[in-house]
Amino acid sequence: MKHAKKFIALMLTVLLVVLTMAVPASAASKVDPSESVGAKIEATFYQLLDKVVSALVKVLNLLIPGLNWGDKWSDFDDYVAPDTFYGGENEFDTEVKEGAQWSAGYAYASLLEGLEIFDGTYYMAGTLEPMEGRVPTKVIDDQGVSVYALSDGTSGIVIQAVVDGYGIARGDVLAIREKLADFAAENNIISINVSALHQHSCIDILGMGAPLVPAILKNPALSLIGGNIEDYVGGKSVRFMNNMYNVVADAVMTAVNSMEAGTLYYGSVDASELIYDKREPITFDGELHRFRFDPDDENANEIWLCEAGIHCVGFGAGADVISADFPYYFKEYVKETTGADVVYVQGAELALTTEYDNIQTEETSDEARVKAYGTELAKKALTIENDVELDPVLNVKFTEVAIDTDNQILTLVVREGLINSVITKDGLGFNIITEVGYMELGNKVGVVFLPGEIAPEIIWGGVVGADKSWTNETWDYAPMSETAKVEKLLCFGLNNDQIGYVLADNDIHSMFTENEEINASSTTSGSALTKAFEQLISTVK
Repeated sequence: MKHAKKFIALMLTVLLVVLTMAVPASAASKVDPSESVGAKIEATFYQLLDKVVSALVKVLNLLIPGLNWGDKWSDFDDYVAPDTFYGGENEFDTEVKEGAQWSAGYAYASLLEGLEIFDGTYYMAGTLEPMEGRVPTKVIDDQGVSVYALSDGTSGIVIQAVVDGYGIARGDVLAIREKLADFAAENNIISINVSALHQHSCIDILGMGAPLVPAILKNPALSLIGGNIEDYVGGKSVRFMNNMYNVVADAVMTAVNSMEAGTLYYGSVDASELIYDKREPITFDGELHRFRFDPDDENANEIWLCEAGIHCVGFGAGADVISADFPYYFKEYVKETTGADVVYVQGAELALTTEYDNIQTEETSDEARVKAYGTELAKKALTIENDVELDPVLNVKFTEVAIDTDNQILTLVVREGLINSVITKDGLGFNIITEVGYMELGNKVGVVFLPGEIAPEIIWGGVVGADKSWTNETWDYAPMSETAKVEKLLCFGLNNDQIGYVLADNDIHSMFTENEEINASSTTSGSALTKAFEQLISTVK
């Protein structure tokens, strides 16, 4: 009887996962509870349906073996931060110190070089796959990593490696940091960050590209008998990931070893005409931001650090071609035009995507449109004229935060070894342990480092009120831009972890009406990250 119950539970899980993936997503803005009694009833029905599915899968999560089986995950009360967590500085400088001087370095490396990527063992990321993972059929440009190293000469070195990929889990970030531990100690590196650009057209480095049904059939059995993680059905190739760890670590060392003295500037330009927001409230930062490092050595290249929040999905969500999407062509155009080395960082992108209607191109292929878009965005960057020199003052601090993983479908995915998240058990539930960070440059510009795909309104304001909220609740938190108390706050998203979409707690709709809810790890991740950021800021101001 016990085995029969487990088999039934397993079959129901498969059915529910496939059902969830098959649900057609419509724009949640079409179901506005404030419009009519009928709309309110419809929203309530979908919420009830969500709760039924969540309750069923929660029971199944308790029945089916996973990586939390035995002692593989610690209890939350026993959790200790890993040695490779970089907390940064406890005290922020407010004035330029004696001997302070900006210095920066850059590196780029391919993640594909030396690999037989067409041998059928590498899956593509981008969409959930029920039965078979997608394998790449063609390489359009490259899948690589760009790195910058930055220092004010007195506070230590800050690193950010930006990988081409759908997202990178914190466990894989920690693996990269482990490879850099000795080098970091020797070179006074106080912050190592690894973020992703969220391309849907890259080899999977997160795990969501796995064939889900085979994984859910095989992985619980391996968990139960103590099988090796290498034998699990997954979306990530162990060979590709190990290679990526080495390539990223080597690129970080190259960037640090190439650091030059120079001057740092910040500027921005309106790029809102190139950005389309698919989800209400329609609120986002339409600026393309640029930090421009001008080296003292006239023979050295400038280094540009650029940020905008725009989904990289030019080849479709279910692409089978490898491409770094429009950031590749953005960087290429800037390099060819100015000689500058570019690191492009993903911002708060929730439902923001490319607005192709304002791009003119004679060709209609995906590749032509993506290249034209990246080129047009790069041309915007070249028009920035409001460059402001930043004093050599660099401050950075990070904190860990626990997020209740109440999305039971994603909990199942993590428990079955598809995503290398840092997880602790909390009673009958689980917490993702992730990171929130803050960096200030020149006491003028701030950067919040956040995991996942953030709703822009959490950063800059505009969260829906109780009248439009599906939960009939208000959002009682100040925008992060007000909390930071700097002239300008930027967001570097998908940093050090991919925890899915991060929504304001009162703006959670239904997984049956919107893609974001399916891929949100928690209904409280918005408030959890906001409170963590408020607490972090309070400790340095």
